[in-house]
Amino acid sequence: MRPLTLAAIAGAASALVVSAAFGAASKTSVVSDPGDDVGGPLDLTRASLQRASDGRLRAVVTFAEKVTPKTLLARSGPPGSACLRIWTDPDADPAATAPDRLVCVTARADDELRGGVYEQTGAALPRRRADASVKRNASGRSVVIRFTQSSLGRPQRIRFAVESTRPGCERTSCIDTVPDKGTARTFRLR
Repeated sequence: MRPLTLAAIAGAASALVVSAAFGAASKTSVVSDPGDDVGGPLDLTRASLQRASDGRLRAVVTFAEKVTPKTLLARSGPPGSACLRIWTDPDADPAATAPDRLVCVTARADDELRGGVYEQTGAALPRRRADASVKRNASGRSVVIRFTQSSLGRPQRIRFAVESTRPGCERTSCIDTVPDKGTARTFRLR
């Protein structure tokens, strides 16, 4: 057996600190919506948010039916989307204040999903801050979105909700939200 050196002990302690900081995922915040609010494939049934073991945030959005990139494309009008609405001020009132960040999934083409993190200020169009990775699960009913905490500005807590919008439709009747009625969930980042 080799004797432990000071360097070996320091290295092991450093590895434990890094492992504790990034290795432990946070608790998952889950919101369900069993009702058929808007009909069609983009009707939300469940959403969850957690901090993954790599430090990034991981959201899973589940729909009533299988969703493909083609499902989000519009023949005319705006494309369909699914977005996490994020308030980086945890005291913000979601019923009275627009979110300051959006993490959205849209379709780049009929066979490719695209994810991004956007900053929303005032009446201006949202500005893209970062990319977000997007993958569909095996059933095709859920998308997994991963994005960095730094793309949100590293707040300690956030409030979040999820919305989906049918392609080609600009009416509020085409938008499904979870949780319902302008509410949001609080999520602790650190």
